[in-house]
Amino acid sequence: MNRWLKGLLIGVGGILLLIISLVGTIDRTSLQDQEFYRTMTQTLNDLQPTVHPSTNALRSGWDKISITPDSAMPMAGYRMRSSFDTVHDSLYARIIGINNGSLSCYFISLDLLLFPPSIKEILQKKVAQDFPEIPFLYLSATHTHNGVGGWHNSLVGELALGQYDESWVNNVAEKLAAKIKEIETSMKPSQIRYWESDASEYAENRLVAGAPYDGILRGIQLLRNDSSKAHLITYSAHATSISKKSKSLSGDYPAALINELEKNNSFGLFMAGMVGSHRLAGLKEQEFDLVKKVGQVLSEKIQQATYGPIQDSLKIKSAHVPIPFGPAQLRITENLKVRNWAFSWLLNPLQGELTFLQLGNLIFVGTPCDFSGEIYVNQKLKDLAMAKGKHLIITSFNGDYTGYITEDAHYEKVRKEEVRALNWVGPYYGRYFTEMISTLIKN
Repeated sequence: MNRWLKGLLIGVGGILLLIISLVGTIDRTSLQDQEFYRTMTQTLNDLQPTVHPSTNALRSGWDKISITPDSAMPMAGYRMRSSFDTVHDSLYARIIGINNGSLSCYFISLDLLLFPPSIKEILQKKVAQDFPEIPFLYLSATHTHNGVGGWHNSLVGELALGQYDESWVNNVAEKLAAKIKEIETSMKPSQIRYWESDASEYAENRLVAGAPYDGILRGIQLLRNDSSKAHLITYSAHATSISKKSKSLSGDYPAALINELEKNNSFGLFMAGMVGSHRLAGLKEQEFDLVKKVGQVLSEKIQQATYGPIQDSLKIKSAHVPIPFGPAQLRITENLKVRNWAFSWLLNPLQGELTFLQLGNLIFVGTPCDFSGEIYVNQKLKDLAMAKGKHLIITSFNGDYTGYITEDAHYEKVRKEEVRALNWVGPYYGRYFTEMISTLIKN
């Protein structure tokens, strides 16, 4: 009996030690008392974006490449689906290159859930090898939930997105690098202008009914001297039009929107905007009928857009701003979390950057997350930019992924998965990102 009791106590003690090593309490220490916050404050105070003066008339080029796999691959979005069985519409990587005489910058968006860190890493190395003067890469994705997976080489990544496919990852990165080189040598004289259009009736806040949201379509239009044109488009509604049960590959409504633009003889590139708390609304269609309808109504909104003045030369500013993070805080309950070492083992450590690119008076800020448009509205980031004589475009999924960044007020109140399961950083990060972006606007 004593031997049995001793064994039981040892077993219970071992379980308790395991739990203690895996589970910690949520850290609600205020931002200003956090070391990572002080580090970022100093970084931003010292930041001097690189200035690339206009030394020639603006040139641009664009193209797309298929990233639809030749054989069965798992699907990413919602939950992992073992493999697709049909292709409703092919998946693409789309690229727009702009050169002002001093710098080439490339906007790249993939028809995937996000821009995979694995592809980003390989692509950056290849571009650094291929170009004597390294171009600036601004990355994003359409955020379709019916694209392929197999691109995240971590334990949870493979469980959620399917077995890592090194061959496909390398192939996509190589094709991207080759296409960038091709565009670099074929750019043509161009003009550029900012545009926006109110499409608020087709979006809503999905975290809290009636809460603020961003429903503006915005982007740039490029007009080349050969009469060709291109639109870069951002919108903040999640691309979740298709059933979770579907095993058909699709770029969702961003692909349908681009298809409509192509009918009007315009190249299109879509980047997921501030999707962290937003979804589509206002339409009764379902599944692929909804996909098609959204493409049509948003295309009509672009035709009705307000366009800014045309420019044929502009100064460019650029910066990659590494983001210091505190320990990961993946929630288990209201007050308990997975410890940082366990999170890092399961998903890789938190890391990411803000991608800053200013074209004339237009600022692009790329974020490594599902960034919330509710923050953009509540914190009046547009007003801050306008006061500086600038336009602001914020996009998500810039080549790293650190979960959802939503309005801080929801952290203690909202129980939806965007706040409970997909916030990996803890409280106060809405303010943290707001302060970082605000500083970039003022720079």
